[in-house]
Amino acid sequence: MADTLDELRFRCSVCLELYTDPVSTPCGHNFCKLCIERYWDATEVCRCPLCKETFYKKPELRINVSFREVVNLYKNTNAAQVVSGEGREAKAGEVACDVCVGVRLKASKSCLVCLASYCESHLEPHKTAAALSRHKLIEPVKNLEDRMCKRHDKILELFCKKEERFICQICAESDHSRHQVVTAEVMSQQKMIQIKRREREVDLLIQDRKKRIEEISHSQKRTKENAQNEIEASVKVFTAVIESIKKTHEELVEEIEARHEAELKRFEELIRELRQEIDELEKKSVELQQLSHNDDHITLLQAFSQAHTLPSTQNWPSIPINELDFLGYIRTAMINVREFINLEIREQSATDIKKMQKFAEDIAIDPDSAGPWLIVSEDGKEVRQSPKKQKVPTSPARFTENTFAVAKQGLSMGRHYWEVGVKEKSNWLLGVASSTLKRREQISPSPERGLWTVEHRDGGQHFACMEKPLPLELSPPPQRVGVFVDYEEKQISFVNAEAKTHIFTFTKCNFPERVYPVFDPCLSTKKKEVAPLRIMIVEITK
Repeated sequence: MADTLDELRFRCSVCLELYTDPVSTPCGHNFCKLCIERYWDATEVCRCPLCKETFYKKPELRINVSFREVVNLYKNTNAAQVVSGEGREAKAGEVACDVCVGVRLKASKSCLVCLASYCESHLEPHKTAAALSRHKLIEPVKNLEDRMCKRHDKILELFCKKEERFICQICAESDHSRHQVVTAEVMSQQKMIQIKRREREVDLLIQDRKKRIEEISHSQKRTKENAQNEIEASVKVFTAVIESIKKTHEELVEEIEARHEAELKRFEELIRELRQEIDELEKKSVELQQLSHNDDHITLLQAFSQAHTLPSTQNWPSIPINELDFLGYIRTAMINVREFINLEIREQSATDIKKMQKFAEDIAIDPDSAGPWLIVSEDGKEVRQSPKKQKVPTSPARFTENTFAVAKQGLSMGRHYWEVGVKEKSNWLLGVASSTLKRREQISPSPERGLWTVEHRDGGQHFACMEKPLPLELSPPPQRVGVFVDYEEKQISFVNAEAKTHIFTFTKCNFPERVYPVFDPCLSTKKKEVAPLRIMIVEITK
């Protein structure tokens, strides 16, 4: 690798050969004297082939004697290495010297005049003999006969720009006499300039892609950090939920066991009291039996009053002894768990809304999409019902059968968020509409028809618009609705921007190439709505 770099320092950037009579231009670049002079003869202005610096006066060039001696020393050193035969035998696929006998060495140059290839040793006459020094030498190539014109058996040393092929001198004077013809060397120089330019373009493209890789790597790192943070947050939340459920269950078990123990004690106390009464009654039974066998009338009459009186007992049929069934215990515990989970959901909703607000969009309503029953403000931030039907210009973007209006901006990628004020509105519809929506037909909103929306009807209930509308329990009713679109995830979420709570999310949405924010301020042309739907400035939650 080092030897290759050293050799490149001694090669002319025009002919790509080792320098012959090297000269330096005022900008500091080196060229063969003959190469730079021919290059300038073929161009209108004198310009450096490498840095493109223009010289308005043709520079006077002088051979750099010291540098030429260094180049010649390098040539002689390489020639000596070749003559010594150090690893220069031609290998399979390499061009071999046409003069070598026996072991054929690797060719150093090919001569377009001799139509032969030479190793450094056999190339020496081309460097020393005056007649041979004018021959055109190139890097070793096979099949040199392909460099000859098939018709005239002459060297293909010219290039026809019109037909873009190599020709010989006779071809140039005959069939190509009216074509623009230049020497192969000049054409090579011009192509070399284009190669250098393209090389710079490729370098810029490489740099751009390296920059993209850095950006992607940075995004990968951020994505990994975000995923880790989300995992940690989820562990924290679900651990709290699990702990809450576990604690609630433990409390439920303790309460059931305490109630059970209390009932057992009550049962034992009842049994004790009953056994005590049995003992008293058994004593009374013995007393009565003894008295029944007494023949002494006087004694019988004297003891009768005491023996006939029963011991004090309770009215046992009035004491409840039903088994304990713990009615409602589990249900109450689950309600407590649900309340805790709802609290966690509200906290997560507030966190999610804060993240959504970072993707806030400057949305403006397109007046050309609004039908004759709607009025759009000049800044495109409000849309309200018109007191009467208006005359509006015909537009393919206009909804003629529905009181819909869409935003100017279409969404085709990424994440987007906007907020709409619905205060004092008894009817409204908000969401996203497909670009393929038919605007001259009456449309009932549903995802199947290209509308992902939430609506509020006549000051009553809220609904997620589907084939069968889904009622939504919203407390308190939203005064400011946030809409979040994640195009890649195919999701649309609606949130109560003031209460920081979730309203509804459409998932697995079948988006077309583009969707638009959609607004309906009245839903029905029969009911007059004075208050507008207003696109609000998003205030990011701290």
